[in-house]
Amino acid sequence: MKAVAIAVLSYVIGSIPFSYLAARAFKRIDLRKVGSRNVGTTNVVKSAGLIPGLLAAIGDCGKGIAAVLIARATAPELSWAAFAAGLLAVVGHNWPIWLGFHGGGGLATCIGTLLVLSAASVFYLLALWGASYVLTRHKYASSVFGCVSLPVFLGIYEQSWAYFTFGLGMGVLLGAKQVIAWLRYGRKPDSIAAC
Repeated sequence: MKAVAIAVLSYVIGSIPFSYLAARAFKRIDLRKVGSRNVGTTNVVKSAGLIPGLLAAIGDCGKGIAAVLIARATAPELSWAAFAAGLLAVVGHNWPIWLGFHGGGGLATCIGTLLVLSAASVFYLLALWGASYVLTRHKYASSVFGCVSLPVFLGIYEQSWAYFTFGLGMGVLLGAKQVIAWLRYGRKPDSIAAC
């Protein structure tokens, strides 16, 4: 029963649409109808400005942090609970119940989970995506590279199959959202916001 409660709470926390709320509060716009149509930080910055974008990023990152910390505090005996909570927070962000399952790409929420589970990997993730983008000048290619390498890095760095599995799940969630948005809107993949 405790595991079910953690799962539901993590999804609900992840579903809080900070990006949508920031854009609404500052510019009275619906992110689902402007820019990339993605309810995430990148679209907030492009459509509503830097300050709302920063607030959205902090809120979205905080969702991942909160979900993992709550899981650790309420179910320390369940070693997998924190990993599941992090993944479900990203699921909530990507497909929030409050916005008809139309959310963001999950990167900011993913970063929040990693700040608690493996803080060093956050710097790796950002450096890897940044470097691969500089080399390829293609956002989609760099994102896919980051998603594929995340489980490998986490598994090796933490010397744990649990971290590898978590990274694999996170990579699938981040990558799937981009592909789904591309198919849904018929846009080129590199035009889709990552977070």
